[in-house]
Amino acid sequence: MTHRFFLNQKLDRELIVVKDRALVHQIRDVLKIRKGERVAFFNSDAEEAGYDFISELRNIDSGMAVFMLREKMENKRAPTKKIILFQALIKKDKFEWVLEKGTEIGISEFVPVIASRSEKKSINRARSELILKEASEQSGRAAIPRLHNEISFDRAAALAQNSGNKTYFADFSEKENMVRGAGDRAINLFIGPEGGWEERELYVAGRAGFEVISLGRLTLRSETASVVASYTLLWG
Repeated sequence: MTHRFFLNQKLDRELIVVKDRALVHQIRDVLKIRKGERVAFFNSDAEEAGYDFISELRNIDSGMAVFMLREKMENKRAPTKKIILFQALIKKDKFEWVLEKGTEIGISEFVPVIASRSEKKSINRARSELILKEASEQSGRAAIPRLHNEISFDRAAALAQNSGNKTYFADFSEKENMVRGAGDRAINLFIGPEGGWEERELYVAGRAGFEVISLGRLTLRSETASVVASYTLLWG
């Protein structure tokens, strides 16, 4: 399998010069990629997003690696739908798991929501962005998902309502309206914290016209619900 790396620089050129010492160390000393071997680079530049740049290693030392571009390939792995996950903040390790697995299955954007029963009120942004980058590299995605700043539940509800997208709101109380694959091209999905949404939050969701859905008869943890529902809506 070809190793993939996110590289925040121009890629559509004959020679790609990597000067990021941490990345050079990973290529040379950790992965032990040698001269003549190929890797794939991708970035989020408007003109180059959606492509993998297959490049051959020509030279490497402790501070720099030089690659020759061999092929520009369109990346067609992404789902045709777009999910914006409004994830209520949960414990750090569980929230980071949602970021990692959600990236792997194709979520486009993550919105951390401070719900009434949220166990955390903030995220470690630097660590979260690193998780998104590494999960994107590993899974073969064409782009890194967008991570929004933490916002209150009321602001999140207003953002979803004004987006023009279909909004699904997962809740324990709903038993009949099961989550299933959606035809909409862009979807908002709300997943609550451990303990679920409070009555006021359910009222706000109802007034906003969100479709309340069930994730099945069993009670899922918040992080499990996020991945199960997202995957079903994207690929079901």
